[in-house]
Order: sequence, then structure tokens, then C-alpha cells
Amino acid sequence: MLSDVDVRSLRLQESLSAWARWPIYLFLFVSLRFYHRYRFDGIEEFRRSLWQKLDKHHGPIIWAANHLTLIDSFLIFWALVPPGRISRTKIIPWSTPEYRNYYHLGGPIYKRFIRFLMYACRCIPFLRGGDDEVSVQWRENVYQKCRWILLNGGSVFIFPEAGRSKNGWFDPHRPKDLLGRLAQEVPGVKFLCVYLRGEGQILRSIYPRQGERFRMVGDLIDGIVPGETSPRMTSQRLFNRLAELQNDWFAGSGLAKNCAGNDVIDLASPHARDIFPPDGDPETIEEVFSRRLTAKETAYLSEFSGEERYRTFWKFIAAKEAAMKALAQSGVMCNFKDLEADLFRRRIVHLPTACEMDIALTVDDPEKVHAICVLRGGYVGDDQHPGDVLWEVQQVPDGISPSEFARERCLAFIAASSDDIRTPDVLAMTDDGGIPKVLRNGRVCDWGVSLSHSGRFAAYSFMVS
Repeated sequence: MLSDVDVRSLRLQESLSAWARWPIYLFLFVSLRFYHRYRFDGIEEFRRSLWQKLDKHHGPIIWAANHLTLIDSFLIFWALVPPGRISRTKIIPWSTPEYRNYYHLGGPIYKRFIRFLMYACRCIPFLRGGDDEVSVQWRENVYQKCRWILLNGGSVFIFPEAGRSKNGWFDPHRPKDLLGRLAQEVPGVKFLCVYLRGEGQILRSIYPRQGERFRMVGDLIDGIVPGETSPRMTSQRLFNRLAELQNDWFAGSGLAKNCAGNDVIDLASPHARDIFPPDGDPETIEEVFSRRLTAKETAYLSEFSGEERYRTFWKFIAAKEAAMKALAQSGVMCNFKDLEADLFRRRIVHLPTACEMDIALTVDDPEKVHAICVLRGGYVGDDQHPGDVLWEVQQVPDGISPSEFARERCLAFIAASSDDIRTPDVLAMTDDGGIPKVLRNGRVCDWGVSLSHSGRFAAYSFMVS
């Protein structure tokens, strides 16, 4: 429960923000439209369709959206709320920005300006990290403030992912319970679901690029439906709806939705043993590591020796190769040292952008290792879920080109995995800047296809999302 001091503070902030709504709206309009030159495609139709639903709902609203940049909430508010709707102050949402992202920016004067702007924009600073008593109490106090606002007919804007997406993809497999808990405790609340993305937004970033053109899709859905008895059930439904909106957005975009990669290493191939001889001298091994591994990866490998170190080294390389292929499908090129893999957590980080991707070592036997990586478009899978990447590793017959074998087998594999592709004859493989693409009846398919071969083995994968 909130104290009387907290309630009075919220009422004062609400009154001051209502008074300042026109200057703030004008500031947002000028800075976003003219300084950053941002534009929204189809904004009138987007507003019309959502306001038809909003006008029929006079209760509390939880704004929920994907999160790619630090100004997403401002962009969504500016796009969704035209000047004629500003007078409906209850729909102007309260936000919960991360305290460390916004409240310590710049020098003394700039910092004060940002804090005033945040206050006037109905922001309640949130502290995501920390398990100490002070941090836990801070988060609970913010939750109670949001609950009070909703119970009094207001609106709050909370990003369900609890932070910017680590890879630029909204993942419905990792729901958070916060919004489900709020919906369970606030009668009559609805979720305003929005998916926002710029056509040039490949990964997450601090700000969208100058002159970016955005598109949005959205929906207004019930906070609670019959049969939902826990916050997790409600949150999962919300996450699933946002994931559907994400698919709708990509259906109208030129960006590739499915971005995945795979890589196989023949551990017995002469090429692999030439690159990294298991019994090589320390100077040679140090040179091999310095060209391909980060300091953290090298320190991890120092715990192993002989054949075990050799196998673990190639696990790193397979994971990195798979990640480079996934990133390349999105338009991001990199090298080995730009990536840092954590084999235990099954994650790999693109260091220049801090983008995190899921990896999986699908084959790990004495002859070979095989890895897959997913940037976006689906889930890599785990012990309970098969994931959205289908893959195979095959031994290449003698006398056949490994690359041609991988291409032919991949097309046959795709046809055999589909109910509506009766024969691989309707498929063809092409190349787009070194990235394999599948054509179906002459049209490029967004299937995240990846090919690999090493020594005796060839591997191929595609996405089914």
C-alpha cells in the first residue's frame, strides 16, 4: 500500500503534468519531427483503428510495446495521440524508465532539464537491477504506484520485456509476470498492445537513425479473460499477442524476419588440425587464440588441455560462425573477435552493439560439432521445446562437391518438412551477397536458410516460424 505522502506526490505530479501537456507535446513534435526528421507510414489509419476501440473503453489502460530504443515511449505517444486527444488526460500514460539510463545524463544543467522533462512526462523512475532490500523495496513501491494509478482510472506504460530487446526481437518464450500481476489486481483494465519499428532498425540502439520511417501495428485487448488464474497466464497471452503483432509488422517490411545460421566442424579434417594442432607448441596455440577468441574465451579454454581443449575451441568457432551467418542475414557483417560466446549460458554477444543471440550445440560427438544460432524470427529451442530451426548434418558421399550436396539436400529437406511443397523441383537455391536464399516458383522465401560444410560433413538449416 502507498503512504499518504506517495499519494499526494502522485496527485501533484499528475496536476503539473496535465498543465504542462501542451508545451511538452509541442516540444516532442518539434524535436522528433523536425530535428530528428522522423516519419510514420500509415499513421492516420493506425490512429483511426485504435481510437475506435479506445473510445469505447473508459477504464484503466496498460500500454505495452516492444522496446528497441531509449525513446520508444515518446515515439509511440506522439504517434498514437493526436493533438485533439490531449485533453483526455487519463489516457496520457505514466512511464517507468530505468533510473540509471535517464537520470544521470550529462552535466548539472542538462541533468536537471532531463529530470524536469521526465517529471512533466509522468515518469516514475524504476530500478531494475539489484537484489538488496533497498532495490527490492524500490521496485515494489513503483509497482504500488502503478497499481494506484490504474485503480483510479489512469494509464501506465510498461515495456513487458523489462528493458530493450537484447537482439531486436520480441521473444514470447520469456514472459515476465509484472503486467499479468497488475491486470489480475485491477478490475476492467485493458492492454494497449503496440509494435513499433523503423524500417532501418536492425538491432537495438540508443536512438533511431536520423530520418527514420516507422510503422506501427496495435490492438486493444482484455486485461483478464476467463480461465486465467495466475499472472503468468495473463502475461503469456499478452506476450503472444505482441509476438503476433511483430509478425504482422514484418509481413509488410523489406527487412528479413528470419535470421539464423548453422555451422559444422569435422574434428578429424586435416584443415581443422592444421589451424589448431592439439599438441601444438604454446606460441602457436596463443596465436590461434589471439586471432579468433576474446580474452574471456581464451581464459575459459586455459582450463582444458589436449583433445578436450581442441574440441572446446571448435565449439567456440562453430558457434561464432553460426552467429556471423545469422547477423549477415540481417545486414550486419562482423569477424570472430567481434563475437564472444558463452557455451554454458548458450548465448553469444556481438560486442560492438551488445546484441545477444541464442546458440545451441546440436551435435557434439567424437567426429564433429554442429551449432545453430538465432538472431530473430523464432526460438533456438531448449530441452523442453524443439525450437523454430530445422537442421540436418549429413556425411558427404565421395566424389560429390560438399557445397552442391548441401544445397541439394537442403532443398529436399525443406520440401520433405512442408505439407504444401510436394517436390523440391519447385525450389531453387540462389545467392545474395554470399547469403543463400531459396526461391519458390521464382519468389524469394524468408526462411533464414544457412549452409555449411567441413571435411566429411555438410549441414543445412532453415526456420519454420
